[in-house]
Amino acid sequence: MANPDLLSLIFTYLIVSSIALIMTCNADPSGDHEFSYEEASSSGPKKWGTLSADWKYCSAGKSQSPVNINSRKAKDQPNDLKMAYKEAPATLFNKGHNLVVQWQGDAGGIEVNGSTYKLVQCHWHTPSEHTIDGKRYDAELHFVHSNDQKQLAVIGVLFEVGETDPFIEKMTESKFKGLDADGSDLGKVSASSTTSGSKRYYRYGGSLTTPPCSEGVTWTVAANAKTISKDQIKLLQGAVDHEFHENARPVQELNGRTVTQFEDKEYALLYYLLIILNRLK
Repeated sequence: MANPDLLSLIFTYLIVSSIALIMTCNADPSGDHEFSYEEASSSGPKKWGTLSADWKYCSAGKSQSPVNINSRKAKDQPNDLKMAYKEAPATLFNKGHNLVVQWQGDAGGIEVNGSTYKLVQCHWHTPSEHTIDGKRYDAELHFVHSNDQKQLAVIGVLFEVGETDPFIEKMTESKFKGLDADGSDLGKVSASSTTSGSKRYYRYGGSLTTPPCSEGVTWTVAANAKTISKDQIKLLQGAVDHEFHENARPVQELNGRTVTQFEDKEYALLYYLLIILNRLK
């Protein structure tokens, strides 16, 4: 007959191992190790690359994001961006260091240089991570897309304080408070209200702006800032952990990368026609 103590020990080991496996499979990639946005912290942005072997690009990478965009040096390129978003079920999650809207099903996406990317999620940073001509904005929203090869393309939308943002306004204040692991159901949501409206964009090759700082990300940053109210910024900041009220990574060196710019000529034509019509009234 087997030793009861030995059986008990084996049973306990199996239970503990199963729990550890479940925790690993459900872990947030940037939550495996603590990281901070405080420069003086031992886990601050300059230290991210030392916190885990998987995060080495945060320190050793040569194509990191965000960057400062010098509008005068940006090279012209043809418009290769097509956006086609649609309503799809979405859930709001609080990751502690940021708020994430995760889409389920087909929420549409973008086409960049002939490659199709499906919309996966979006999340906020306050203040903005990218700067234009040295100017940092009040907030930035990242729409993350993925193609069949698991390559990422992100659209960055900058915000400055002004009128309320309709995308956030559709979510009631209660959706942001008391979020648990299951998140908060938002119903059907479309990204079109926030991504549309800009007539000029900047493009460069970069990385994720949070650990593991993986490179090979195609960035498209809208040049025309949208507006967000002060109350909405407080709502975003108040929902995350206190130390992440400011969760913007400092700008990184370009290291010889080229930033290009292009214009949505169809939107630009409509924009100028509206101006002319308004003046004729």
